[in-house]
Amino acid sequence: MLSDAFMLFLYKLVPIFLYPLGLTLTLACLGGALWLLYYRRLARVCLAAAVAILWVASTPTVATWAIGALERQYPARTIIDTPAADVAIVLGGAIGQPVPPRVEVDLSDAADRVLHAARLYRAGKVKRVLVSAGNVPWMPAIKPEAELIRDLLIEWGVDASAIELGTKSRTTFENAVEIARMLKAKGFNSALLVTSAVHMPRAMATFRRAGVPVTASTTDVRALDGGETDLLRWLPNARALGATSTAMREWLGFLAYRLRGQL
Repeated sequence: MLSDAFMLFLYKLVPIFLYPLGLTLTLACLGGALWLLYYRRLARVCLAAAVAILWVASTPTVATWAIGALERQYPARTIIDTPAADVAIVLGGAIGQPVPPRVEVDLSDAADRVLHAARLYRAGKVKRVLVSAGNVPWMPAIKPEAELIRDLLIEWGVDASAIELGTKSRTTFENAVEIARMLKAKGFNSALLVTSAVHMPRAMATFRRAGVPVTASTTDVRALDGGETDLLRWLPNARALGATSTAMREWLGFLAYRLRGQL
């Protein structure tokens, strides 16, 4: 039987070949092989498709549409307009490990999640913060990400006694299962789910399926009104490619969870 770690690795690995860059490279390699085998017409089709996919996925217009289609489902609200709840739930994927040559944690784009939770606590919207964040087994780690997030929350004004940690979960589904147990054990009845706007639709569906009474408290919004105009919105760039890939990761994750009965 395949180990749990190996299955998790496959779960993370396989979608890479469906993201724009992975799909482009696959088609380019296939085109090259077909060219060497003298299937020249088919090779040209594969190479043209590779260029088209990479160009389209790398344009700001497509990236904004892809990200925005997810983010608009749960719009961000100000702290004042956010309803009060028993706890705030913070999901991982926000902080890079302090492995050498780093001497401290690295804040990713998703670190907004941690700051947003701290602001909710300081504003009195929640009395406690639950953090669910473990580490994937093949990546170097000093300690569980949940502990790194706790340290940052304390630095940003959250009392240490108000923080509960779940350090075992490595996916959104595992986050939901872990938090469901924590809520039941502590007797909490309401929660604000704090995660990135693009991740919120899948996170909300997963937590609700797990029976967790959550209200979305969105942060880390990436699809902005305005931005580049005219021709620039159709010229490819690496940031747009990353945004499109992020959106595809969420859609593929949603499909995988549904196929596995986790949504």
